[in-house]
Order: sequence, then structure tokens, then C-alpha cells
Amino acid sequence: MKKSFSFLIGSIGLVTIAFIVLGLVFEKDENEKQNGLTGIYDVSIDGSIAYVAFDQGKAGIYLPDGNEKPVIELPVDQTILDISFSKDGKKLAYVVSDKEMSRSSKSEVHLLQMETLADQLVFHEKALITELAFDPKDSELLFYLQAETFTNYSPVAGERPHDFDVHSIHLKENEHTKYTDLKKYNMQSMQVSATNESVYIQMDDDEHVQSAEDVFASKQRIFEIPLAAPDEKIVISDPAGEEDLYDFHLLPEREEIVYQAVGGTGPNGIFEYELFSYNWKTHETKQLTNLKEHASKPVAGPDNRIYFLVDRQFGERQPLYQLYRMSEEGKDIEEVLLK
Repeated sequence: MKKSFSFLIGSIGLVTIAFIVLGLVFEKDENEKQNGLTGIYDVSIDGSIAYVAFDQGKAGIYLPDGNEKPVIELPVDQTILDISFSKDGKKLAYVVSDKEMSRSSKSEVHLLQMETLADQLVFHEKALITELAFDPKDSELLFYLQAETFTNYSPVAGERPHDFDVHSIHLKENEHTKYTDLKKYNMQSMQVSATNESVYIQMDDDEHVQSAEDVFASKQRIFEIPLAAPDEKIVISDPAGEEDLYDFHLLPEREEIVYQAVGGTGPNGIFEYELFSYNWKTHETKQLTNLKEHASKPVAGPDNRIYFLVDRQFGERQPLYQLYRMSEEGKDIEEVLLK
């Protein structure tokens, strides 16, 4: 009887180990199945495009210059969270972290010299750096968003980066500066002002919430944060708007914001995200796209063109991104072929 019981326990152990091994193999296979364009790209002042794509699970940075090989390629267990051109287009900063993020995940910020493609590790942090943005006034000053925790703030929500603040590094001096102490639940779509010492961030308008109902009712808005006085941040998107705003890009010369918001609901019940513009002087809002898909990530390019992504499989397991551009008025929409 003891022998039979020991045999049963041993068999269960072997089966358990087999399932663990199969699980690891399956996870690896799933990682290696990742292919195609991600939602990460940037456009330089001269119209050069850099984008991140997966090739059999390996994240790489590509330049659509006729060469199908990536200029940077990572191991299958790492990914690129953001890239950013300097104002003069001579540098491309990018940040690397674990593909499967956890509370122990770290970040590495690299600098790619566009003329030579020389790659330099600038610094690393025991935290998640999710976005980068060069200061248009100083190509040696690189701003970044850093999350101090990776957790789930709700039992029904997955783990995500939280407690965000704005930082920078001066590349020549190797000097880091932390500007805010907001510990925001979320920050994204950071831009740096080309005319004054401010950054622009999309985040929750939850300054005065006092209850769970207030948190639920708060809206995602776009803020200007003065670096010298971050507590004096102001909403520059429509302060009375009832919609949540997500990805955005500023067009200072037009006194406008191009942003992503829900434009409707498709027949399958999935939200359709479109691009809109808001003029902060006239308070006029205009819908720029009517694709009934998932338009996102507007970026200003040369010749008064706005680049943006469309996910043709939004709501499905794997996204299918395509890059488009249009005029600042939302006309002449065309696909940008990357290969």
C-alpha cells in the first residue's frame, strides 16, 4: 500500500513537472510568434521614420531605408517601450525592459547615433521607464516618465506600472533631475515645450477626488506642468469636456491639440477611436478622422503632416498596426508604406 501511494505521488509529481515544462515551452512559443509593427514609432524633423517591430518575437528598431534588417535587435525576452528623436534628428533614444514585466523589472535607456548607428547605454534604473522625449530647446536634455511600482490597484485589474513622475537626464553632464512628486496612477503621451520650461502630459484629472465615485467620474485630460512649479499644473484640453482624452500631439503654431478619443461604437460593441483637434483659444473641437477603427499615436512630421497609427485588429488578441499620415486639417489621409 505504501509502495502504491509513493508511486502515485511520484506520478503526480512527474505530470506536474511535465505541465510546467510544457507551459514554459508554450510561453516561449507565444513570444516567438510575435511579428509585425508595434505601436511605437517616431518621425524626425526631416521626415525620417524609426519604428519598432517584432520578428519572430525579437523586438527591433527599423529604419525604412530599403534595408529590411533592424538597426537594433533584442533577445526574445526583452522589448522596447519607447523611442524618441532629438530635435535635430541626429540622435534616437530608446528604452529597453523585460517583455514580461514584473515588480523586479528594470529599464535601460540607450542612445543611437543616427549617422554612425553607434549604440550607447546611457543609464539603467531599477524601475520602469515608459516614455522618452527630448527637449526641443536642448538636444542634450532627455525627459522620461518613470513608474515606481508595478502592481494591480484593483482585484479585477491586471498588474501595470503606477506611481508616475517626470524626470530628465542631461546627457553631457550625466545629471538626473526629478521634477514632480505626483505619484500619478498613470501618465502618458509626454511632450516638452519648445518655447518655455514646461512639459505636457495626459493623465487623470483627479486632483480633488474624495471618494471612489469621484475617481470613477474623473476624466483623462491633458495638462501643462511648469517644471519650476509643478503644483501649478493646468488643464489645456477642454476643461468642461465629458470625454476621456488619450494620445495627443501639440501644434503650438495652430494653438491646437490633436488627440485620440472614442468616436463611436462598432456593430461588434467595441469602441471606435478617432483623432480630434481642440483649439485652446477658440475652444473649437473638430473630428479629423472617421475611419471607424482604432486611430492613435499622432505625431507631427514635416510639411504640416500628422502621422498616426491604425490598429486593424483592435479588440483582438494581436494588434495589426498600419502607419498613416494626413494634413493638419484631417484631409488627404494616406498609408505610409514602411517596407
